[in-house]
Amino acid sequence: MRHEIGFRGLRLTRASEDDGRTVEGIAVPFGDVIDVWGQRETFDPDTVFDGLDTAKLYYQHNQLIGSITHGENQPDGLHITARIADTQLGRDAVALLDEGALDSLSVGFVPIEDSKDEAGVIHRRRVRLLETSLVSWPAYENAKITDHRNNINQEGTPTMTDTDHEKWAKALEALNARQDEQADTLRSIETTLTSRLEPPAASSPLNAYRTQGDLLKALVSDDQGKAEAARDAYRTLLERDYTGATVSATDPQPTWIADRIRIIEQKRKVATLLTHEALPAEGMSMSYLVLKTDTTTVQKQAKEGEHLPYGKIEFGDESAVIDTYGGYGDLSRQIIERASGTYLNTYMRALTAAYARATEHAARTALYGSIAAIADADKLAAGKTAADMKPNDWVDLIVDAAARFDDVNANLDYIGVSGDVFKQIAHLTDDGNRFLDVSGQGTDTLGTLDPAGITGRLLRRDVHLLDGAPNGTAVFMDRTSVTMWESGGAPFQLQADNIINLTRQFSVYGYAAFGTTFKQGILPVKFTA
Repeated sequence: MRHEIGFRGLRLTRASEDDGRTVEGIAVPFGDVIDVWGQRETFDPDTVFDGLDTAKLYYQHNQLIGSITHGENQPDGLHITARIADTQLGRDAVALLDEGALDSLSVGFVPIEDSKDEAGVIHRRRVRLLETSLVSWPAYENAKITDHRNNINQEGTPTMTDTDHEKWAKALEALNARQDEQADTLRSIETTLTSRLEPPAASSPLNAYRTQGDLLKALVSDDQGKAEAARDAYRTLLERDYTGATVSATDPQPTWIADRIRIIEQKRKVATLLTHEALPAEGMSMSYLVLKTDTTTVQKQAKEGEHLPYGKIEFGDESAVIDTYGGYGDLSRQIIERASGTYLNTYMRALTAAYARATEHAARTALYGSIAAIADADKLAAGKTAADMKPNDWVDLIVDAAARFDDVNANLDYIGVSGDVFKQIAHLTDDGNRFLDVSGQGTDTLGTLDPAGITGRLLRRDVHLLDGAPNGTAVFMDRTSVTMWESGGAPFQLQADNIINLTRQFSVYGYAAFGTTFKQGILPVKFTA
């Protein structure tokens, strides 16, 4: 990105050995700190200026009026010598220099290398110099035009007639007017670009309803316009695919939707550990591919022309049953019409929590079943009971598990443990000192546990409680190992076929399926009996 920084100089000297079109000065003073658009920066004495030999001389960063003939770093800054071209604009610039109207320098550059000190000041260490400009209002105070050589004797001052004064005053007024016009044009361009690049966030039709209860009442309204608007909002809601994340930030939604998502997240602690995908639009079951074998390998070619190592991936086809999860209460059209929005909202909130509990139970069943299906020969042997495990034993297990996961191209995303194992890890001590920090204050430990949140970290690996898992469960997991497919619109679907029928009751409704999609990413620990 191009940067422009100006430096103000107040000293102007004259010599008689030139025609007045040579300018010398400090283009960049070293050590001065300025604030540019809220960012403090400075140039160090050892700053490298690339492109100095090709940099040009401009008037007000706008029009070319000459070239840089020489430049070098001196203790106080970058000194330059520039030659103003014998053009009309160049002659105007020389006249303004004579009058003192132009007494400052400004540089245009592209940062290449910099650093930031403890005070937050950016130190420019290397830049590409594009141009130096003669300007009237810069930022720095210490860049000086040290010499403006012209044909006027230093011992005297030029004698100017009233006509001369009037002529240059008009020229200066015209230049200032042109500069103001250019500034207005730039502001207009900036406003146009901002409006095009940053369009206002689209408003969701759901924002018209303060609560879910208000949406329900609008759906059964006798006002056809109000009911149709509610149906449009409801269809927008169902177009969402719940994948375990919050509502898309690109489509602002009312707070009650975020509240329902929060309920789902809080109630489904195990389900959130699975990979989430959207269900197919049709079918009572679904098929998915799983990795059976992977013999691919990459090695260095021993000699040019020799065959590279051969390997292949074999996939298998598995299927999962799509189940229905839902519940309803006494929410007929008559009740919805007569009840308050707050009552209906509370009712639907309770149904959402029930939906979350039901799908969480299904997720636990699927995950624990996938763990139990791993053969003993494929488990990681601990050589001890869970109760006898010491801190170093857990360190060894994590190291061994990481190596096993690398062998099968899996990610060690988290460690899942049953309640009894979670407590045993929390109680670990080493020479009388607690092995895990449970206070949140930080000590010389190898991990942390949050007893209230029933989560933690052990050697930088997340530890999650698998509530309801069989005692003695400890498993290293890749999140992609077990997948949960869920219908779009859950948990906001109100009726099975999404046709708002005024004679039927409303509910919370959805479909879900579960499957083991990456068996190699499940590594249970086998404790001794």
